[in-house]
Amino acid sequence: MPKSVHDRGVMKPADIAMLQRIFDEACKVGNVDPRSGGAREIALTILALHNAGMADEQTLRDAVCFHRPDAKTA
Repeated sequence: MPKSVHDRGVMKPADIAMLQRIFDEACKVGNVDPRSGGAREIALTILALHNAGMADEQTLRDAVCFHRPDAKTA
């Protein structure tokens, strides 16, 4: 469900914890140093998707894994 105008830009502790879990997992799966530029891109992608209304943890995980900056195409 999209966020209301009043909720945009406000993150609850549970949201932050979820985004941190997704970030940590994306860095681990992608073998990305959490302090690197690649990790910054992952974080920005997660935040952009969340701010656009993607609030389901599994959906965010799937989207971030699909959008890894270093993903190779077959």
